[in-house]
Amino acid sequence: MVDRDPVAEPSFASEGSTPTPWSRAHERLAEAGEFYLSTVRPDGRPHAVPLLGMWLDGAMYFCSSESAQKVRNLAANPRCVLTAAGPDLDLSVEGSASRVTDKETLQRVAEGYGTKHGWPVTVVDGGLDGDGIGPAPYLVYEVTPSKVIGMDKESGFSVTRWRFD
Repeated sequence: MVDRDPVAEPSFASEGSTPTPWSRAHERLAEAGEFYLSTVRPDGRPHAVPLLGMWLDGAMYFCSSESAQKVRNLAANPRCVLTAAGPDLDLSVEGSASRVTDKETLQRVAEGYGTKHGWPVTVVDGGLDGDGIGPAPYLVYEVTPSKVIGMDKESGFSVTRWRFD
């Protein structure tokens, strides 16, 4: 995946406000490490869970034990939202999750978890292995954004929507 520059649109903004620059949102996504993943259970009930994630090459990545509820939810409906709160800019990333199995991407994600989160993991057939919560190996998911929404707390809580067309 290659970073794409989205189209910015002010949304719920004060009169005369301008959209927050994508560069600022991009920087915040790259800095953030803790996210909430929201999915929908097959019966329609919502499910939200905190997790360690990362923005890498224009997409969000996270991993999970195969037995986790979020994995079952994504199998039935891959659409999801990842949110990150910050001191000056809150973000939500909407998109669809797809499982990552190619070794090159898995290696970049493994390196990212080691560097960003201090969690040493290794690539195994179709996933990652390492000490963590839940049984390994961990499945890796990529969420390619269709839309990112940000609330800029420094400029009167204006909201910007970035669309990836």
